[in-house]
Amino acid sequence: MYRVFSITYLYYMLSRIYLIIKYWLCWILFFECCRVIFLLANFTETKAAGSLNVLGSLFHGILMDASIAAYITVPLCIFIIASVFINYFKKPVITVIYTGIILLLILSICAADIGLFRAWGYRIDATPLKYLKNPKEAWASVANLPVFWITTGIIVIWILTFLFFKKLIVKWFYNLHDSNNKLYNFLGLFIFTAAFIIPIRGGFQLAPINQSSVYFSKSNYANLSAINPCFNFLFSVINDEDSKGNPFVFMNENDAASLFLNIKDSNSFSDEQLIVKKGTTPNVIVIVWESFTKKVITITKNGTEITPCFNKLIKEGIYFSDIYATGDRTDKGIAGVLSGYPAQPITSIIKIPAKAAKLPMLPKIFNEKGYQSLFYYGGEPEFANMKAYLSGGNFETFVTKKDFEDKDLNSKWGAHDGAVMEKVFAGVSKAKQPFFCNWLTLTSHEPFETPVPAVIEGKDDVSLFLNSLHYTDSILNVLVQKCKQQPWWNNTIIIITADHGHRMPVSDKKINDFKIPLLFLGGALNQQGINISNTASQTDIAATLLAGLGYNHSAFLFSKNILNKINKQYAYMAYNNGFGFVQPGGYFFFDNVGKQIYEQGGKIDSNMIRTGKAYEQLSFQDFLNK
Repeated sequence: MYRVFSITYLYYMLSRIYLIIKYWLCWILFFECCRVIFLLANFTETKAAGSLNVLGSLFHGILMDASIAAYITVPLCIFIIASVFINYFKKPVITVIYTGIILLLILSICAADIGLFRAWGYRIDATPLKYLKNPKEAWASVANLPVFWITTGIIVIWILTFLFFKKLIVKWFYNLHDSNNKLYNFLGLFIFTAAFIIPIRGGFQLAPINQSSVYFSKSNYANLSAINPCFNFLFSVINDEDSKGNPFVFMNENDAASLFLNIKDSNSFSDEQLIVKKGTTPNVIVIVWESFTKKVITITKNGTEITPCFNKLIKEGIYFSDIYATGDRTDKGIAGVLSGYPAQPITSIIKIPAKAAKLPMLPKIFNEKGYQSLFYYGGEPEFANMKAYLSGGNFETFVTKKDFEDKDLNSKWGAHDGAVMEKVFAGVSKAKQPFFCNWLTLTSHEPFETPVPAVIEGKDDVSLFLNSLHYTDSILNVLVQKCKQQPWWNNTIIIITADHGHRMPVSDKKINDFKIPLLFLGGALNQQGINISNTASQTDIAATLLAGLGYNHSAFLFSKNILNKINKQYAYMAYNNGFGFVQPGGYFFFDNVGKQIYEQGGKIDSNMIRTGKAYEQLSFQDFLNK
């Protein structure tokens, strides 16, 4: 009799455990389906990765899927344990409601992940939450997308998936059996629930599962595909690496400092580095062109040059042909240009006003030299806390979206570049000389809207992007030609560069997405029509400009004078959670999650790799110390 009762109690308990296991496995299968959709949505990259890498991402990704599925399943375990004592929990309604809510959240994260990867090239993390502080700007960045149809698609998929889950849950609960031995059931279910710690932490190994646990390939795309977007998002939110110690420590501090000292600006100076006649005090106009990737200056679309005006202007100034953006977002690029400060992985100094306020800034330096300073931007500078940073530059004139009429606000972001250009020209024409002017353009940001008919036709993203660049190219040319007619032209320098590169047009190498143009123009230049091929970063603009005018630039610790022949040639760039390092003849990109190089070209050696790591370590520590 005792044996019969024991088997009966075990059967009753196992029926509940079996329900929990089926629920957990369903979520794993669901995440695998989401991964397949992700791979299909990025078909070009998927095809390039190859079938073995695709299969590998599906296989290796199961480990992380099982972990996040276990997190989701634990509440069900609690419901099932409660059902031993409370009859209400024997009904499927609570589990159905819980599943519906979780399912909607997960679908939203997965859908956002696909969109963000196509735009930024990395899986969803806490970064989008930092931009939600400025909802208007956040909306503008996605308003070009078919939001209605995306939302409708999510709802439809949610309904179909929810009905599927509901049918299974009701069936599973209907087949549950009960037992009079509640303690026996409770203890068994409690032990089983506790065992979920194994899949949650990814196994029995010492360190719990993290993103690098699913890295398996030399293909970074394949590794990223194996990551579960929900795990990645929650991991980023919970860890909040902005507030913790330096996660990028590769070596002891003295070794890192020694390697950095070897490539740091020499601070030596000679008259040959001057870009203007000695003793002159020229006006300076710095134009930061939104998404101005170098890829576009050498291509045509249907026989039309993308930047014909810029290509002609190259012959009139000093063109730096091997320049790299320090980051992949505007907030990182503006600090790179105005403060000579490198971008940070996982965060951005601009978003933390207390830290950004400690940065040196070009307008501050020029203010001290008696310059009048002006800033122009057709959008809302509150985005990513840029306004707090820019206010620290003490610009005497500060023109933004609110200063334009409704007719000029053709873009969801703000005023188009043509309208802003007119204000820029009017402003510098009336300004007290010498003046320092900074213009951050806007039209070539998504959704790539121009106020004039398209020259480069096409409704696809690439065509729209190229057409927006073509439009801004013509607008900048108008500004340059107007300036040439002014009596102050011969005492003026115009610098044209980018805030960052762009993933479009699609390249087979990540390094190309960081290449940007840099051009010095103006009647005040002592040389014209020359090409400088030195490898450098946009962070080097500050030191090069200041040294070229004969001013001290020692406050710009991470900026070097490109024209100084003594200085080492290199560029450092950071993206979501990794960095790249370039020297003449070679480059590499290092993934901080997988702790491996995933793209390289040319000749690299161990010293170059250690130097790149030292730069990331020291620059991030400097960020933390501010």
